[in-house]
Amino acid sequence: MAVSQRERSQYNPLNLGTFSQTSVRLLLGDLGPRSQIIQGGYGNYTYDHWFQITIDKPAWIIAIKAGSKLATENINPLSNAGYATNRRFSIAVYDQNRTPIEGRNINEKGSGYWNHVAGAQSDLYNTYNPNLASEGNELYFPLEPGNYLLCIAATRHELMTYGVGLVIEFPSDDTQFILAEDEPERNFVLQEALSVSNADGTPFFEIPQILDRNFIVDTVSAFTKQSCLIPDGNYVQVNNTSPQGSSLTWVIGPDFESAAQESDRILLDATENWSLSVHEHDIDVWREAWRRENLGNFPPFFEQYAV
Repeated sequence: MAVSQRERSQYNPLNLGTFSQTSVRLLLGDLGPRSQIIQGGYGNYTYDHWFQITIDKPAWIIAIKAGSKLATENINPLSNAGYATNRRFSIAVYDQNRTPIEGRNINEKGSGYWNHVAGAQSDLYNTYNPNLASEGNELYFPLEPGNYLLCIAATRHELMTYGVGLVIEFPSDDTQFILAEDEPERNFVLQEALSVSNADGTPFFEIPQILDRNFIVDTVSAFTKQSCLIPDGNYVQVNNTSPQGSSLTWVIGPDFESAAQESDRILLDATENWSLSVHEHDIDVWREAWRRENLGNFPPFFEQYAV
């Protein structure tokens, strides 16, 4: 049997599903007292709506106050943001370990949290350190996979309709690489820079994978694809330096021709989360997610946040 929002709590939230790709949703609901006078006030309705979100890989959860309207107003709640919205309801996010995650207003310089975070007792988003250039701002880092709770709560004793925009955004592949311009057959990356080269400009000569004769590396460095088999009676001699004094090396490395689509990339050993130091949104990805999951036009209030 379906359970209405008025019967839900943090222990039985409305499950929005498991997400593995960027999702854009619009949450609409009614909050506030209704029906009868109760002890201590006017109630018999609900002041909180609870939603559960599950992500199966790191992602950002972005909740945006879109607007609100009173039951007596004949307007579109999505067109009524600002002062009334900030006073009528609040948004909170929690992980399933009940660790609070303090939300931050997006793109509001007057909020007091612009370019820094406030110290608190939670261990997420609150590692403020004024001695760091970043001030310890962790807002740009995605949340770990798992279950999260979203709570939308009324702050006044008045019946109203709220609108909340929900974006679950997944970072793109953060594989870092340098794009090479060499021909595929010359995409050999050497560990050291070499100051000598062959007549054709290559800084090494190629030794075959199965030796058919002896080789002496004495003028320029050498390279062998993937592996090298040295039959009995054959040898490779690598001198320490060339006649010009340059260090010589025999490098045995991957055969890039077996993976042509990646043969023009040099992978970087980048610092963890390096690509996430600036969290950039893609409005086109948001629009595509909306078209995939919803009917109607893309709500315009999302656009100012995808910057």
